[in-house]
Amino acid sequence: MVKDLRSFLSELEADEPDQVLRVKKQVDPHFEVTGVLAKLEKERKFPVVIFENVKGSALPVVTNVHADARRLFRAIGLKDGTLPEFIREYSAREDCPKPPVVVKEAPVQEMVFTGKDIDVTRLPILTYHEKDAGRYITAGFGIMRDPDSGVRNAGIYRLMVHSKDTFGIQLSETAHGHYIWQSYERQNKPTPMAVAIGHHPAFYIGCLSFTSLETDEFSVAGGIMGEPVDLVPCRTLDLEVPAHAEIVLECEILPKLRKSEAPFGEYPGTYGPQRNNPIVQVKAITMRRNALYQSSFVGHADNLLLSGIVRSTTIMKTVKMASPKVRAVHVPASGRCRFICYLSIEKIIEGEPKNAAMAAFAADPFLKYVVVVDQDVNILNDEEVLHAIATRVRADTDMFMVTHAKGSPLDPASYDPAAGSHLVTKMGIDATRKANYPEEIRVPGSDNIKLEDYFHGWRSTQ
Repeated sequence: MVKDLRSFLSELEADEPDQVLRVKKQVDPHFEVTGVLAKLEKERKFPVVIFENVKGSALPVVTNVHADARRLFRAIGLKDGTLPEFIREYSAREDCPKPPVVVKEAPVQEMVFTGKDIDVTRLPILTYHEKDAGRYITAGFGIMRDPDSGVRNAGIYRLMVHSKDTFGIQLSETAHGHYIWQSYERQNKPTPMAVAIGHHPAFYIGCLSFTSLETDEFSVAGGIMGEPVDLVPCRTLDLEVPAHAEIVLECEILPKLRKSEAPFGEYPGTYGPQRNNPIVQVKAITMRRNALYQSSFVGHADNLLLSGIVRSTTIMKTVKMASPKVRAVHVPASGRCRFICYLSIEKIIEGEPKNAAMAAFAADPFLKYVVVVDQDVNILNDEEVLHAIATRVRADTDMFMVTHAKGSPLDPASYDPAAGSHLVTKMGIDATRKANYPEEIRVPGSDNIKLEDYFHGWRSTQ
């Protein structure tokens, strides 16, 4: 069976029906859909939610697909996997890309709309947060081709509805798409861009792998999926798009034209500033019959995990060059899956933790805090990491800062967040034991104790 969004949902619903909730009553795309998701989140519940009857559209909304890490594990075949197992498997697949295959016909082109038939407002595009400037597409991959190398690139860029056939787009300065767009912009040429909406979660995390500008991200996605990505030529652009996506918008980013875009509630949990951003012109809409419109709830688990969990493999590979004994990497939700990284290492010599932290900063420009701990600290537990900081750090010698470093232009703690500055201060923390560290208390044999032997009916949580 070809891997796509609907095959993943069918498998999940058949195997674990409690992970898929369907809403049959009519819902408003203006805050009501996200209101339901926010309420579920407050109760610490993160199922896939399919809103089957969305006001103003004939298409359902599928959201929260990536809000639970277990579903991402399942997506690459690790149904009962753990985060360390996922990172190992993902890293191995990342190193074995599978080039895409171009086909002549595709499900995503079963329906084609051009000219006066183009109307993006018929899609169930949502308004997410109170002060958002409008309706936004949040789970669409912007697909471009580098005009110099000819290599395809795919990245998620927010799209704000301006009219029936235009959007505003935010292309962050750190994104590969920004470099490609600038190449066309300097020549005063429109930038061809297709936007693919709705696909298997392994495709999403594969395209979001950290790669060079010279890497075709569809090849990486094929490696993560375990099968080549089928691509089909666009109807109006010299680009290829995923044949098994649900919806594709064939577009051009118009040169030199700008329009007010945002504010928009972004992944740090704050609003990105209003900017005069480029305008995207839609030339065609293609889709499957009975297409599923996929949304990502930005600033919440669905969005944070999707882009956060794949960062660990690149960080691990880079840090291993500086510290071969690094044992584990974690980018925790407490740091928005972007800004904080925990490294577990087997320290051989003093100074090694700082080298490891610097390597992590080089691997991921969004990181602001890197905490390096000993192997006995469970880096999946924030409390244990904070305990290490509290008891193993001498701030004057074990911490270092780098000012005016490249970070995220959406970071609310940048030097000028209102202007979208990408400059930040970074801090590395060596929270490992030092040479003269006193012996710590412990109870011998406690690890071998089984509480069910002492308390009738006991169920262990570990």
